[in-house]
Amino acid sequence: MIYYVSQKNKAPGTGTKNDPFRTIGQAARIAMPGDTVLIGGGIYREWVDPKNGGLGNNQRITYLAAKGERPVISGAEIIDGWKREKENVWSASVDNALFAGRNPYEKELYGDWYDGLGQTHHAGELFLDGEAMYESPSLEALLDNAGDAGRLSWFAQVTGKQTIFYGNFCGKDPNAALTEISARPFCFFPSRTGRDYITVSGFEIRQAAVQWAPPTAFQPGLIGPNWSKGWIIENCRIHDSKCSGISLGKKEDLKDNAWTKNPIKNGTQTYTEMIFSNLRDGWNKEHVGSHTVRDNEIYNCGQAGIIGCMGGAFSRIVHNHIHHINVRQEISGAEIAGIKLHAAIDVMIERNFIHDCTRGLWLDWQAQGAAVRRNAFYANRTEDLFVEVCHGPCLVENNIMLSDRSFLNVSQGTACVHNLFAGTLYALPDTNRFTLYHLPHSTAVGGVMLVYGGDDRILNNIFSGTDGPRAEHETCGTSCYDGYGSVLSQSETLANSAQFDTVYTFPVQIRDNAYVNGALPSSLEENPRTASGFAAEFSISWEDGQCWLNTNLYDAPLDLLASPVSTETLGKAFESDQAFENPDGSPLQINTDFYGNKRGNAVKIGPLETPSPRIRLW
Repeated sequence: MIYYVSQKNKAPGTGTKNDPFRTIGQAARIAMPGDTVLIGGGIYREWVDPKNGGLGNNQRITYLAAKGERPVISGAEIIDGWKREKENVWSASVDNALFAGRNPYEKELYGDWYDGLGQTHHAGELFLDGEAMYESPSLEALLDNAGDAGRLSWFAQVTGKQTIFYGNFCGKDPNAALTEISARPFCFFPSRTGRDYITVSGFEIRQAAVQWAPPTAFQPGLIGPNWSKGWIIENCRIHDSKCSGISLGKKEDLKDNAWTKNPIKNGTQTYTEMIFSNLRDGWNKEHVGSHTVRDNEIYNCGQAGIIGCMGGAFSRIVHNHIHHINVRQEISGAEIAGIKLHAAIDVMIERNFIHDCTRGLWLDWQAQGAAVRRNAFYANRTEDLFVEVCHGPCLVENNIMLSDRSFLNVSQGTACVHNLFAGTLYALPDTNRFTLYHLPHSTAVGGVMLVYGGDDRILNNIFSGTDGPRAEHETCGTSCYDGYGSVLSQSETLANSAQFDTVYTFPVQIRDNAYVNGALPSSLEENPRTASGFAAEFSISWEDGQCWLNTNLYDAPLDLLASPVSTETLGKAFESDQAFENPDGSPLQINTDFYGNKRGNAVKIGPLETPSPRIRLW
């Protein structure tokens, strides 16, 4: 059945084409497997809470924008009636009934690994003509700066029946502009778990009051499946969340934020306990994950464009444009990135464009079987890619990384193949935390071990030097692996370690990489290609909505021919005893380039099979 929704209908409607529903929520309460909800243009100021889910890929519930329309689901409400208080500061109030018992200006941002940078922050925001304003630490501070016309800022004061908003509008008259407050915790998010096989396609989704989302607590977002299976989120524009845009994350648990509530156990231990709690409660491939997030634009989120812990396992994140995440720097904490995933088991992250974020992509714990392929990164402030305490296998292939820091690798069992690293690399062990690995292609735990580092394969990449600041052992090129040992058998390595608690590193395979701009090969490398004295240049240009990398890189006097890479080449990650292979267990062949073009029997080093001075990133 097809249900129709249109704001042009002034009555509630019956959902037919001639008498459509007025709200999406009306359809969401009755749509059943196989139904489609067709939504016309306009702004729908509501929290869409689907009552039902589908039964499989052939019996989905589909929420679809009408052809040629871009309906907006907004978590915000308009606020008006502003009165001038002092110079640039105005005030207006709303009845607290607007928030339906969830006043986001009453409850602070809070949770494990959250850092408010010395200031109290709330999930709600005030917007002037669509631009989020900065929260002031106090009303006094706002009034003291009433003459300041430099930064849009606000403060909210919650009383018994009203919330009073004060805004420094920097010389603008708010009554002559559009002012909105984020009033709902979500835009499209089921309140109950297990609402499977839902498709959301073609919307603009924005401005909900989203709480902080650590891996050890419930993870909200503007939109998300809430611990369900098989969602498709596609062709959407998702923006202006106080914290996260899309959540593929964890459900609510009695032990949420246990570390913050009682730090007697550290974060590593409380997260490990959370994993086992969710395993007992049905975290497996049959019930959770396997989502598809594709062709979306995600931006202006304070914490993450896409956040997830366990609930995103077995998913595909494909061809999304993710940018300007945490650029306002109002909040901080160890969960901030364009994409931040815990337990990204068999997750395919492909052809995304991630730029102008605090960190690009962060795979934290259990990225076993994950593949990061054919993505482009630039202008991210810390790293383009961070893989943390994963035992492998994790595959990083055919990516272009252009930020000052390309890759932070605090893991083992990672394969980097056919990438362009134009920034630094930093590889180091973590012997302070025992972390989990899994049985192949499963959530079932296979074991627990420290991350000694190494067991990596660095093959057929191009490394360029950079003049930016570096941490100790951070290098341009693979020289950060010096001292990791040669390619011995794992049994020899273990035999040479007198005790298991001895700090050692697993051996690495490094060969057939190319180096320009002073980037240095590891002393362990086989057949490095170095262009001494060649100055490689990189610049970014935007033309008609497309982003290009302009470079003279391929003018370097280098032999770029090497051998192709496959499952047979890469072998198995040591701890997990899992092969570098596809999620279905079939052999892996890295036989295409950044564009998806077919590679030959003798392949070109780097991400392009056909070198070019202009590379379209997006």
